[in-house]
Amino acid sequence: QRSFNNMGRAWRKRIETNDPGAIEPDWSTITDAEKPEFLTSSEWLEALDVVLPGEEFFTQFELKKRVETRKEKDSVTKGIEDYLTGREVDEIVSSEGREEMSFHKFLKLWKRKLRGSRRSCLNEAIVWREIKSFIKGSIASIHIGNNEDRSAQDRYLSLDEYLALGKKESRLDETQRRDVYEIFEKYDKLKKEIGFYDEGDLVHNIASRVSRLSRADIDALAGQGVSLFPVDSLFVDEVQDFTQSELYILAMLCRDPNNLFLAGDTAQSISQGVDFRFTDVRQIFFEHFGGTKPDLLQLTHNYRSHAGVLRLAACVVELMYHFFGNSLDRLPPDLGLFNGPKPVIMDVTSTEELVLMLDGSKRETSRIEFGAHQVVIVRSEEAKKALPDEFGVDPDWVMTVQESKGLEFDDVLLYNFFSDSPAEDLWRIVSNYTEDDIKAYYADATVAGSGVQKYDWESPLLTDTRHLDFDVNSHKILEVELKMLYTAITRARVNVFIAETDSELSRPMFNYFRRRAVVDVVNREGSLSSVRVFGAKDTIEDWKNRGEYYLEKAEGDRQNSCLRLAAKCFDKAGDTKRMNQTLAYLSFTEIENVDEKKLTKTKQQLQFKEKLYNITEQLLEARDVGFLNKAAFCLLKTEENDEYTARMFELYAKLTYAKRISEDDSLMLPVMPTAHEKKYFQYAGQLFAKVHKYDGTFRLAVDCFRNYVSAGMYDEAADLINSGNLVHNNKEFQRLYQLCIPSADTMHDPTATFRKDFQRKKCVKLIEAIKSAAISVGN
Repeated sequence: QRSFNNMGRAWRKRIETNDPGAIEPDWSTITDAEKPEFLTSSEWLEALDVVLPGEEFFTQFELKKRVETRKEKDSVTKGIEDYLTGREVDEIVSSEGREEMSFHKFLKLWKRKLRGSRRSCLNEAIVWREIKSFIKGSIASIHIGNNEDRSAQDRYLSLDEYLALGKKESRLDETQRRDVYEIFEKYDKLKKEIGFYDEGDLVHNIASRVSRLSRADIDALAGQGVSLFPVDSLFVDEVQDFTQSELYILAMLCRDPNNLFLAGDTAQSISQGVDFRFTDVRQIFFEHFGGTKPDLLQLTHNYRSHAGVLRLAACVVELMYHFFGNSLDRLPPDLGLFNGPKPVIMDVTSTEELVLMLDGSKRETSRIEFGAHQVVIVRSEEAKKALPDEFGVDPDWVMTVQESKGLEFDDVLLYNFFSDSPAEDLWRIVSNYTEDDIKAYYADATVAGSGVQKYDWESPLLTDTRHLDFDVNSHKILEVELKMLYTAITRARVNVFIAETDSELSRPMFNYFRRRAVVDVVNREGSLSSVRVFGAKDTIEDWKNRGEYYLEKAEGDRQNSCLRLAAKCFDKAGDTKRMNQTLAYLSFTEIENVDEKKLTKTKQQLQFKEKLYNITEQLLEARDVGFLNKAAFCLLKTEENDEYTARMFELYAKLTYAKRISEDDSLMLPVMPTAHEKKYFQYAGQLFAKVHKYDGTFRLAVDCFRNYVSAGMYDEAADLINSGNLVHNNKEFQRLYQLCIPSADTMHDPTATFRKDFQRKKCVKLIEAIKSAAISVGN
């Protein structure tokens, strides 16, 4: 929302007007119904499910659960939830309502029940893409205008329809598509049996209801005061993450499809995401919305890297378009706002030679000292583990291409990318790309219209090339490799160094880069001063800021790598406390991913348990509230200290609650615990109840009751009293009753909301249970 408002101010400046009313309205005169709505894709679909005519996709319970799950971004809380319930992805969950099938859960199904012993080269990512983007996500899969008796949940392409897709849509051959479809049918059946749905099911339900609405129906909904309608304009960001069927819904519900503004990151459409092309979006409008295609505005200026880096990246993009044009939009290369040094090919014959070139002759330590904004990028995790000792680089400063996505650095050393590439000698096909192909590329109206000029091409070197036979399927692996190469290069803001130890495998691309005059080549015989050496000297503030940057980016595939780098940066900055906190978090993430079911031997189990205790201690020593729940989770997994774990859960919830109300003066007392805080009171209550079954002491029963009411679990608290295990005499009853009475001293306590509800008789079952307990002890 802030970005949207800033965009308005920037546009007002752009058109050089001093009249705020010309662009930005007077918000004080605008009603809530007239103000823009800011929604995520999930929120948009959920809201539509509620307000559209027809059978709703979600039950009220499922919708509430989905909203709460989305708000709960804490993976630790989700881990605790899974651990306490002990539920696996392939267990029946229909009694609790359906759950959404994410790629992570699909991956579990793939490993256990879907993969089998297939001879094809299909992997889980390709199959998921084909299901999400084509079988269930294409506009053809919705079957608008026919087969209206078909269940909205069963709308997907038939095998014949899937096989009939053009090569510009699904890039798999017929045999591979048949394999995918066989897996899809098995997946779809299994998904329903175990009580799951996927996004395609939801989208198809909504699309079927939308398709039956006329413009008059939509206007009628607006007239009835239904929220979301009318939709005058839609602004969609990250559009490359939307399937065709989702875009169909957006266009159908916008009062005027011409008032749709779709923005996507072209670099992301090249490197990852849903199988998306902007040309497909234009085709949807042409076929379904009046036979006109929307304008396509191409943003060509890159604000991160300079022209030297971008010229090299552009040469890689050209190869993708030339050999795999059906899978990409034809977009012009990025332009830099300023010039910069060419990337450097380091012509070396050994790792030792490379180390000397990087660090110069003044090497004082056994390792190359990297700066705060420098990194080594390698092809894969296997390549990372295989780095020789003589390489001399701290392994924490080495990232895979996958880990580096979304990050940026001043200097990037791309090491052995071609030597470790599974494409091996398939790279030789780049010699097919000639000067005539380049002329054709830059003569294309899309590219020429951007104002980009042809990059230099040294004609004399063309005599070294020869034509090889190209086959899309045989060379398909190069499509992925070129995307990875593009991603690695564009991580750099200033300098790119490329070094290879296998000259045969790297020669085709090195020759290509030299022919394009987009690199400098340096060897040991040349001047080392021309290489901008690693080991930059950064300030303490630089190291500290970079540490915070890595902490912020520590998520997904790169989580552990970023945490290690963050710890190193804080160490360089002399911030011991922040370093220890980061190391504690790293230890937790590493233990979190251990599959305990594989620890079958007693010795392995004991070693794992010892590690859990060590990490718990390390997390507690950080003295950070944010680590308290992580420490409690580790202790929970030992299965030996449920009472202490419960107290840690309660303490975490109390401290989080206290911190929140102390920092926000606008809150009116009593303050209700948040959903997140309630979860931890719930965990504590459940564990206290478990221990109480074996211990039976009044103290634990009171602890259980206190946490239940703090979590808003009034019925569970009533059941605890009615069980006869809580109150046995008048003294115990008075202790219990004091937890129910509001007072000035308890206004800042998590139980304050319950006390107020008790006073106002809003928890009837619990009040009746307390009355019965009073009678039973003669009070």
